[in-house]
Amino acid sequence: MFDPFSPGDESYRTCSECGGDCEPEPVPTDDGMRITFTCSEHRVHSIVDPFNDLR
Repeated sequence: MFDPFSPGDESYRTCSECGGDCEPEPVPTDDGMRITFTCSEHRVHSIVDPFNDLR
């Protein structure tokens, strides 16, 4: 899936076990917001901090 806001590698969106597209889910934390990418079959695949470069 093409994401115009993500220049470069988008493997964080693809399940490494089945190759399926993972669904993004927002997760609030004490430090702000994180996005988990979850495969419906294999659960959480990756966690992204979209604001990491702003801290």
